[in-house]
Amino acid sequence: AHKLIQQYGMTKKQYYNCTIIMRQTLNYAVDLGVITENPFSKIKIDGRRLFRQIKKKSNETQVYSKAELHALSKLAWEDFHSNKKLRYQLSPLAILFQFQTGIRLGELCVVCFSDIQGDYIKIERMYRYETGEVVNHTKGFEDRLVLLTETAKEIIQTARDYQIQHGYQTNGYIFSCTGKPLSEASIAGLYDKYCNEIGTIHKSSHKSRKTYISSLIDGQVNINTIREMVGHADERTTYNSYCFDRHTESEKRLQIESALS
Repeated sequence: AHKLIQQYGMTKKQYYNCTIIMRQTLNYAVDLGVITENPFSKIKIDGRRLFRQIKKKSNETQVYSKAELHALSKLAWEDFHSNKKLRYQLSPLAILFQFQTGIRLGELCVVCFSDIQGDYIKIERMYRYETGEVVNHTKGFEDRLVLLTETAKEIIQTARDYQIQHGYQTNGYIFSCTGKPLSEASIAGLYDKYCNEIGTIHKSSHKSRKTYISSLIDGQVNINTIREMVGHADERTTYNSYCFDRHTESEKRLQIESALS
């Protein structure tokens, strides 16, 4: 076990994920009476010395600031309303929708009008770009409901009106003009374009998900509600990997002064 950790420079989580099958198999052998005890239980790991420590990435590389998001949103609406021929005309709207819902890219590409349930949208499928197939489950293998903000509803209606106006075949996909799932490449390309135009470092579509979660945390939305809407099994994942500060230095200073005064 020690050699395994040292050879691959594992984190604590990676080590336990890697060994779980072995540990459970040995526990099963104990239950069957094949062995009297699980030898893995005797292995002692000095995690402080052996496990690779993970340093959390800086805020500015993981989320869009309020100013960046405002500038990006302006560019996306301008792209949609312009006469420029984008390969996928509804891709700018899809990006805006992602910031309002925090759904994953593979989920965004295949979200349908039939998924809308009142003020919520049900996330129950995703697109696998490696194989080009639509699967009837999400990454977490559980369906979930995401609340639709008024802005999200406006984006959906705008997409629907555009499809009807141009007589596009959609097969029910909210952001399709071809009847096929929206291309992930078209979304990734626009994120690159917008980051360049607003003068920030490249931030992928996954950073919009982190921005969404961090914004909800800033807004004091209950962590369990956030966890359920984004499809995390454990709130520790939400806090550890998706919680970042979107405030400027001056805003942080004012917050700290207010909290301690």
